Amino acid sequence: MRLLRLIFMTTLLVASFAVYAQDNLNKDYFKLKGYLQGGFNIDDDGDNTFYLKRAVLTLSGDVFKKNDSKADYLLMVNMAGSPSILEMWVRYSPIKEFGMQLGQFKIPLTIENTDYSPTTIEMIEYSLPVERLARSGGDVTGINTSGRDIGFKVYGSLFHQENHSIVSYDIGLFNGNGTNRRDNDGRKDLIARLKISPIRYLTIAGYYQNGTVKADHIEGNLLTRYGGGISYDNNKLMCRSEYISGYTGKMLSEGIYLTSGYWVTDKVMALGRADYFKREKALKDKEMYYTLGLIYTPWKNLRLQLNYTLKEFTTPVDKSYSSLFNFMATALF
Repeated sequence: MRLLRLIFMTTLLVASFAVYAQDNLNKDYFKLKGYLQGGFNIDDDGDNTFYLKRAVLTLSGDVFKKNDSKADYLLMVNMAGSPSILEMWVRYSPIKEFGMQLGQFKIPLTIENTDYSPTTIEMIEYSLPVERLARSGGDVTGINTSGRDIGFKVYGSLFHQENHSIVSYDIGLFNGNGTNRRDNDGRKDLIARLKISPIRYLTIAGYYQNGTVKADHIEGNLLTRYGGGISYDNNKLMCRSEYISGYTGKMLSEGIYLTSGYWVTDKVMALGRADYFKREKALKDKEMYYTLGLIYTPWKNLRLQLNYTLKEFTTPVDKSYSSLFNFMATALF
């Protein structure tokens, strides 16, 4: 608790200084922003609740920027519940083709986890495979840290076109134990991702993770993740699908999802997603989620989301269903 109070007080002091600095220094050095997310959900048993999902405050800035050379930093804190640091990193990129990042940030695993934040992802929740195998929630390892970890990576983009780069890459070493935690086994996880964008709006990605995991409920300590995905988004029509698989100890899991959406008007988007996940590939148990959604953006800094999810659970002996209505509002500032 002392640490949490220290984080809270430090964030307030830094934020206050940042606000002052914005009026007295180059605004690129200190940029303060954030968002609030909360809503209401109800399941088919009638259980319902209001919730505060996130209250995020971000301090960021460019320490140096000239042509393609840039050095910047970011501190991101979630104030909902017990205050905690989500991200804290420094980054330096002398050229577009090469950069370095050190600190706590999203691991370069999958398109959805790395490239979409809670304020930009189309559905309220991340897809099942990303939640279960990229540590975004309900992960099979028990490490649920919003797809982030502590480590170091190099990154860059190649073959630049007018509106996009054809190739981009990320290669990093991470503790493999989630956010705000020390490495608990002394070994590092290697994570790599390669993205190819042959034309504007289209992205094809492949990714790989090799590391270890230490937990009482896991037999063995091997951890691997591998997969690939494709995404198309022209700001009117979007479609994204990814496959993820890998070993957690001696257990092999796999999952796949498909999301598609269309902006019916400038303010309304209609969405659909299907998720498939098998915790143990050798068994017949599986989960299937089918989600329909709407996004409504009445103003630039306000986004309203409505999701209906039908959940299907299959075991060797039976099949069961449940459903959930979920509404969430996001306010940016």
